[in-house]
Amino acid sequence: MKKLLAMLLSLMLLAGCAAGFAEEAAAPEKQIFGVIRANGEFTLEGILPEGYQLIPFQQDDDAVRAYIRSEDGTRPEIMLSIAYDETYAGVDRLNDLSDEELLLLEKTFTDTEPFANIVYDETAHGTRLMLCRTTGVNYDSLDILSIYRGYFVEAFVTPGKDAPEQVLTDEQIALCNTVLSDLDFVPGTVTEELKLAGRTFDAEITGFDPAVKTVDITLLAPVTLTEWEVISIYEGDTITLGDEAVEITSLRYEGDDAVINEEYYLTRTPSGLYTISDLEYPILKEVLTDTLPVPDTLVYVEGIDAETGTPLDERQTLTAADLFAALAAAQESGIGFDSRNVNVTFDENSKLSQVERFYAPWQ
Repeated sequence: MKKLLAMLLSLMLLAGCAAGFAEEAAAPEKQIFGVIRANGEFTLEGILPEGYQLIPFQQDDDAVRAYIRSEDGTRPEIMLSIAYDETYAGVDRLNDLSDEELLLLEKTFTDTEPFANIVYDETAHGTRLMLCRTTGVNYDSLDILSIYRGYFVEAFVTPGKDAPEQVLTDEQIALCNTVLSDLDFVPGTVTEELKLAGRTFDAEITGFDPAVKTVDITLLAPVTLTEWEVISIYEGDTITLGDEAVEITSLRYEGDDAVINEEYYLTRTPSGLYTISDLEYPILKEVLTDTLPVPDTLVYVEGIDAETGTPLDERQTLTAADLFAALAAAQESGIGFDSRNVNVTFDENSKLSQVERFYAPWQ
């Protein structure tokens, strides 16, 4: 992970605020601001100032743009923009521009804003910043610009709509620090790293070898969408849910959740990701297919009648040998371990510790 902007820590107006913030509270958890793919795939992660919300209004391969606002209209507003420009495709950072190139960039401000005042600063990580402060009779704004791998990264700060005076104070400007100082470009799409230790997965067992005590297994995890992907969905679109392409004929919202075609339910989790269920059953995707050893200590929990597939009144706790016997019997009965009717659990060393077969209405 590359830190793009450890921003404004060297600015006099922010130094005290940033230090005080670090001492008083632990660093808040970063959230996903968006995903861009124009010049390499990056997920944008950042921290919002306390009391602020991210309100996205553009997400595509070239750009991510969002308002960062507080419910308190007296607090300043921030418009965050990360947009790709082919002209600067070979520019790794703002530092790489020559004086002549910087002057041309400055003119994009000064040609339209006669009261613009431009200064430069540099963070402790050596990232160069262009700061453009524009003031007028009833107007005050601060534009902070940097470049990363051809992407323009810009935070445009203005007084809140209900501010008694349309002037930015040093304290208000310091809010930018919490947005830009920890903005990261994370290579690749952010997905949960597959960790086996201590976890339980839905699974399919498609093969086995009792002689060497192994099973061929596919692990399954819930399909998720990011907030950016959900807000980009419109009627008439086609999206992929698991292995299925779904044309959206109807879309409605229930608070933070959404329902597609009165069939697919998108439920927002505390992390901001959305899980998807088809009526009452979660939609799953394959995350790992492998041949895994079955230790003698493995616990096999049987929850169905092996011949009929009906649920047992009481689950049976059996052994690894019983698992291989059940796998062999399944080849004759047709009630197998390959219809997503299996849970597997791994121990702290990422070894199989339990396999459970349970009732599934579709088996």
